[in-house]
Amino acid sequence: MSESELMNAADGSLLDISLEEALCTIERFSCGICEANYARKAYLKRHLKTHEDGCIKCSVCIQFFKTEEDKRKHI
Repeated sequence: MSESELMNAADGSLLDISLEEALCTIERFSCGICEANYARKAYLKRHLKTHEDGCIKCSVCIQFFKTEEDKRKHI
């Protein structure tokens, strides 16, 4: 990093731009059933198990639950 880049980094402008660019280029893994998305494929795989048979969807939001009791606790 050059001296001018370091000076820009000291006030945060260069770092803010670099971080913003990095966040825009990160691949996201989206659920095809609900609006959830994850930074890692493993997290999406774990999430997809919530959509398996027997899961109950909240009527207010996008969350899923294993039992009616869990859903009632949520609401």
